[in-house]
Amino acid sequence: MAQAGKVEQQKILRVFKLINLLQGNIGKPVHRLAELLETDERTIYRYFRLLEALGFEVVKEFSKYKIQQRPEMVHAQSFGTFSQEESQWLRTLIESQGKGNLLHDSIIKKLDVRSEVKQGTEQLFKANLGRLVDEIGRGIQGKVQVWLKDYYSLSSDTTSDRLVEPVAFSSNYETIHAFEPASKSMKVFKIERIGEVVLSQQKWKSESKHELPGRQLFGFTGKNKFRVKLKLSKKAYQLMMEEHPNARPFMGVKNRNQYFFDGEIPNLPGLARFILGLPGEVKVEEGEEMKIYLQEQLARLDS
Repeated sequence: MAQAGKVEQQKILRVFKLINLLQGNIGKPVHRLAELLETDERTIYRYFRLLEALGFEVVKEFSKYKIQQRPEMVHAQSFGTFSQEESQWLRTLIESQGKGNLLHDSIIKKLDVRSEVKQGTEQLFKANLGRLVDEIGRGIQGKVQVWLKDYYSLSSDTTSDRLVEPVAFSSNYETIHAFEPASKSMKVFKIERIGEVVLSQQKWKSESKHELPGRQLFGFTGKNKFRVKLKLSKKAYQLMMEEHPNARPFMGVKNRNQYFFDGEIPNLPGLARFILGLPGEVKVEEGEEMKIYLQEQLARLDS
C-alpha cells in the first residue's frame, strides 16, 4: 500500500510539473515534455486528456503544446476553473439542493479538484520563476557565469544551454540583460523560456563589456555608477524588497539577522529619499558620494 501511494504521489507531481511547463507563452514539443518528465510520449498525451477534463485548454502551435490563456478568462485568473469565491458560492447553491440530487457529489468533487489544481499550479509557476530569479540574482551578486539550461530561442526555434554573465534584470523581472561569451555580445533573455539556472564556478571574464541601456533603480535610470553599501534593519529590508524589487539582486542576509544592500546605483536621489524616509533604520557603511549627498539634504532641511 505504501508503494502504491508513492507511485500515485509521483503521478500527481508529474501532472503538476507538466502544467508548470505548459504555462508559458512558448509551448514545448511532446518529445521534450516526455524527456523533462522522464516518461513516454503516450503518457504525455494521456495527461493532456486529463488536463482537458479538469478544464484546461491544451493547444498545439507549430508542433508545440501549451495551456491556452483565453483573454476572457484572464480577468478572473481562471483556465476553465473557478476562483475561491465562485467555488464557495456554487458549493453553497448546490448543497442547498440536498444530497438527494444525483449530480450533487459529482459537481462538488469537480469544484474541489478544479479549484485546488488552479491554485496549486499558479503557485508552482510563480514559485519556479521566483527560484530562477533568485539563482540569477546570486550570479549577479557573486559575479559568476551561469548556465541557462534548455533556453528556448524564438528566433531560431531551438532549445539549447547558454553560458552567460548575468548583469541586471528588467524592471518587471521578465527578462535579464546578460553578456554571452560565445557571441561576445550583450543579449536579453526571457525568464520564462529558461528551463533551469545553474551557477558555474567561473567568475565574470568580460565585465568591461557589460553595457546596459540604462539601469533603473530606486525610480531613476542612468549609466552612472555610485557604489553604496547599506546596513538595513529588518523593517528597511522588507520595505526595500516590496517597494524596490529591482534592488533584490544586491540585497542579502547574513547570519539570519544581518540585512544589507551592496550594489551600484545610477543616481543618488532615489535611494537617498528611501534612507531619509526611515530615520535610524538604514546605515550607510560605504559610499562617499551618498554620505555627502545625505548630509547636504539634511542641512537643507535644518536651514
